[in-house]
Amino acid sequence: MNTPIGSRYPAFLRHTHWITFVLVLLAYITINARKFLERGSAERLFAVESHFLLGMLVLLITVPRIVVRLRHAAPPIVPEPGVASRLAAWTAHLALFVFLVVQPVLGIASRLLSGRGIGLPLTEWAIPSVGAAQPELAESLEHLHEFVGEAFYYVIGIHILAALWHWLGRRDNALQRML
Repeated sequence: MNTPIGSRYPAFLRHTHWITFVLVLLAYITINARKFLERGSAERLFAVESHFLLGMLVLLITVPRIVVRLRHAAPPIVPEPGVASRLAAWTAHLALFVFLVVQPVLGIASRLLSGRGIGLPLTEWAIPSVGAAQPELAESLEHLHEFVGEAFYYVIGIHILAALWHWLGRRDNALQRML
């Protein structure tokens, strides 16, 4: 179903967009903060475990977000952009949604395959690894997770710049649809 809607995305999509933004921002902050914290310290463990939890939350929010998004047509951008802009926007949004699913899955898989499980911050609880540890595969997935995370600084940056360009340059309603 692709039901048309008004001039804004449905409230669920708007809210989950901004919640996802905050969660991704915090995930990047926590994983980068660990570099400045002493190995083996409680603070570093908290940063790393928070990163894991934030990634899992991103995945849990993104799946229903995609389902709802597929059921609703995007509100029209007024004035309508050209074909090249629409194709670029479609491509960027697809990349962002793939990232929001693949990145947490890579992180979760690499951690579980390492045999260490996934600790939850400020608790003694952990999601245990299942099966035998596969350290080589876990390391490969972790490197891919890190590469994708680095590459997505650029995609996220382009997304933000495009929103600002629509708002300040084109003066259309693209950004307002998500507010």
